[in-house]
Amino acid sequence: MKIITIDDSFAEKMHNAITLEVTHQGKWKVTENIEIDCYVTSDKKRLLSLRGTARAMGITGNGSRALLGRLQTKWIEPYLSDQLKTWIYRASRDELDRLEVIYGPPIVPFETNLFVDVCKAYMLASRDGVLTESGVRIAQKLLGIMTAFAKVGIDSLVDEITGYQKERQDNEIQRLLSKYISAEFLEWSKIFPDEFYEQLFRLRGWTGFGKTGRKMPGVVGYFTNEIVYARLPHGVLEALKKKTPKSDAGNNLVRYHQSLSEDYGVKHLEKHLIAVIALMKSADSWDQFLYMLDRNYIKYGQSVMRFF
Repeated sequence: MKIITIDDSFAEKMHNAITLEVTHQGKWKVTENIEIDCYVTSDKKRLLSLRGTARAMGITGNGSRALLGRLQTKWIEPYLSDQLKTWIYRASRDELDRLEVIYGPPIVPFETNLFVDVCKAYMLASRDGVLTESGVRIAQKLLGIMTAFAKVGIDSLVDEITGYQKERQDNEIQRLLSKYISAEFLEWSKIFPDEFYEQLFRLRGWTGFGKTGRKMPGVVGYFTNEIVYARLPHGVLEALKKKTPKSDAGNNLVRYHQSLSEDYGVKHLEKHLIAVIALMKSADSWDQFLYMLDRNYIKYGQSVMRFF
C-alpha cells in the first residue's frame, strides 16, 4: 500500500483556504480623495488593501504590483524586516492566495504589521539620506499616515474602521461575565453582613434597624444595586438582572449574589463589600460617602458624581 504524505506548508495553505475569511471590512479615509480598504479576518489578522496603500503612498500605476516593485529596489533592501522580505519574495512568485472579501475583488493579504515595517524602512532610509527624490515624497506621505495611528496603534485604528472594535469589546465582556456568573444558583448564604445595613441606616438617617418585626425599607434594594453591584465590572449587574427569576408579582425569587460564581464572583463581591463598608464607616454623611465611593469605585459610564 502506498503511503501518501502531505507537505506541512501545503496542509497549512489548504487549512487557511478552507477556514480563513474576512469578517469585517471598512474604509480608512487617509485624505479627502484617498481611502485604504481595511479588513479583519476570522483568525483576527488585520489587513490593508495593497492598491489603497500604494495610492496613499503616492505610488501610481498598477497599485499592488507598483508597491511590490518599489519594495524590490536595491537601495531599500537593507532596511526591510525579515518578515517583509518573506512577504515580498512570496508575493513576487504569486505564492500568496487571494482572499475573498465582503465587497470588492479578492485581495492579496497584506497585514498591518507589514505596512508598519514599510514605514520604518522609509524612515530609516530617510535618516541615512539614501532616498531618491520620489522616495522622499513617499517618506513624507508615510510620516503623515504614521501620525494618524501613532497614538492608538494601527490595529486599533483598523478595528474601529471595520467595526470589529465593538465585537472585540463584547467578547471581552462575555469572557469576564462567564467568570463572574455561575451556571447554576448557589445555595443561599448571608453575604451582606449586618454592618453594611447598620451603616446604611446611619448614613440615611433611618432608625429601627434590627428591631423585631421591622421590615427592611424597599429602597434598600435600590441602594444596594447602586453602591455595590453597579460598581462591579461593566455588565455584571445587567447579567444578574437577566438571570434572576421573578415571581408573578415581579419580585426576585433568588438574591443576586446566588447567581455569582463561587470561585470568582462571590469572592470579588466579598472583598468589594469590605471596602465599601470601610468607606461607609469613615463617612459622616450620605453625601460624603457617595463622594468617596465615586472617587474610588466609579460606575461604568459615570462621568460626574450623582447624589440620591
